[in-house]
Amino acid sequence: MVTTRTDEVVVPYTSAFLNGPSQQVVNITLQDYYPLDNSEHLGIAYDPNAFKFVLDALSHDGPADPNRIVQ
Repeated sequence: MVTTRTDEVVVPYTSAFLNGPSQQVVNITLQDYYPLDNSEHLGIAYDPNAFKFVLDALSHDGPADPNRIVQ
């Protein structure tokens, strides 16, 4: 799950987080990895930083791994 602290639709943004085993679920807040990224609810669907996490999850077994993406 990729969230943003500046979401004005999902309030609080943490309510978007998913529960599940770490082998299957990871909750990512964009600003934890890209502090200057101010994407909001609609913008996250077009955000290149969010795409990085989604593409990582789709190209590997299990959920996205921020350590593979952000160095």
